[in-house]
Amino acid sequence: MQKLLFFALLIFAISIGENNAKKFRIVNGKNGLIENFPFQLSLRLRTIHICGASVLSDSWAITAAHCVHDVEHTPREVTLRMGSTWRTRDGVIVPVQQIHTHPSYNAETMNFDVSLLKVRENTFHRPDLYVKPIKLPGLSEKIPNNSVATVSGWGHQSSSDHNLSYQLKYTQVFTVDQVECNNSLRIHGGVSNAMFCAAARSTDACQGDSGGPIQINGILVGVVSWGVGCADPYYPGVYTRLAYAPIRFWIKLLTKL
Repeated sequence: MQKLLFFALLIFAISIGENNAKKFRIVNGKNGLIENFPFQLSLRLRTIHICGASVLSDSWAITAAHCVHDVEHTPREVTLRMGSTWRTRDGVIVPVQQIHTHPSYNAETMNFDVSLLKVRENTFHRPDLYVKPIKLPGLSEKIPNNSVATVSGWGHQSSSDHNLSYQLKYTQVFTVDQVECNNSLRIHGGVSNAMFCAAARSTDACQGDSGGPIQINGILVGVVSWGVGCADPYYPGVYTRLAYAPIRFWIKLLTKL
């Protein structure tokens, strides 16, 4: 009976992460250390890593809506591992108290793919751990084309390797012109103003990295959202644009940040 429950939980966790998303992982990434990414969180359904997330303040984190949409009303199912380089050990595991998904989120188009996670006050204030908030962009702040951006997470390391990374990985990608990206992805639904794209040769984010951070010069410009394949030269990765006014206003309304 216990084995059946375990496998049921495992299948449920995988379905949460995969549902309605072409989920992301770091392909051909480098080994990272949490001291260099102190805002990085592992989002877990019970004990199973399903996505990434980022620390915004002492009591708020952010992730992709598709990571938590099916458990929004049962936040006790979700925990966060903070302060660790390793996916399955060290750091501290904390429960999520509330999940707030953007009201305009569309699971079919992946538009407005962003959720906020509320934890107990001062949970992320841990001077004894490598835990630190990352700054948000300003309202409607532009992302110049060809900007160098860094993506990080514990996702799969190739399209054929379905094992999650044990150690935190990171890679660098370059932002892509919005019109060019929309044309590339038109047959897959294209991209909206609530999204932006980034790509690089032979490296990308993919399964297991969804909801995790993409940053430019220490600013959290987006969260990993969706893509077609991983590191496919014809298709850039797609990220939720946090500076987009309807998203940035919503974050400010809930978090005061």
